[in-house]
Amino acid sequence: MPSPHLSVVIPAFNEATRIIPTLEDVVEHLHDRPYTWEVIVVDDGSSDATGRLVADWSAAHPGVRLVTMPHKGKGWAVRQGMLEAEGEYAFMCDADSAMPIRWLDNFLVEMDSGYDIVIGSREIAGAMRMNEPVYRHVMGRVFNWIVRLLAVRGVKDTQCGYKLFKREAALDLFSVQRSVGFGFDVEILYLARKKGLDVLEMPIEWYHRQSSKVRPGTDAFLMMRDTLLVRWNDMRGAYSELSRRSS
Repeated sequence: MPSPHLSVVIPAFNEATRIIPTLEDVVEHLHDRPYTWEVIVVDDGSSDATGRLVADWSAAHPGVRLVTMPHKGKGWAVRQGMLEAEGEYAFMCDADSAMPIRWLDNFLVEMDSGYDIVIGSREIAGAMRMNEPVYRHVMGRVFNWIVRLLAVRGVKDTQCGYKLFKREAALDLFSVQRSVGFGFDVEILYLARKKGLDVLEMPIEWYHRQSSKVRPGTDAFLMMRDTLLVRWNDMRGAYSELSRRSS
């Protein structure tokens, strides 16, 4: 079978209550599109019924498949999915449907303009950010200020869970990724800049979900640590393989 045009990668950890509705929305949208596709759900060692539910559902829905792994973190789950993806484009998609899937069409239109990566943004002009608690928004702004200072300048929202990659870019970046948790977005965008890829930040419509897996205090600290580690890894030559591919 020829490779699909689009791969949708959905990392999932203990998402039994919402993974099937998300898959239903994604697949219903894709069925109406004029291109071939696949959906990859990466079960990050869930302790609930996430894996079983996806396995059962995918058996009746061609084009949807399950990848299972021991629990390591969202970053490593996305990495697994991106390296498994066979599409010309690979789209990173959160399991909570925080962004209505119809916005995927906008990502693809922008990608066809010649970009290597298109990232969703909840912060730039035109974005719509709904129902988010004030403390979460403030935490995100402080973290983004530090990220722009230390690692990725010019990007107002590195942490949005919706990003589209050309296949070659995804393979290059995720194959050298080291971060396993929520800090992986910073690392991937840092590496994209290092490689000289064309990145577009695009406004989206986004809804805060009460059952978000982000732990404000703990994950803020871990993301900060991972941001510093990105610079340290670069200084000690941990990304030299990416540099060779760029030459």
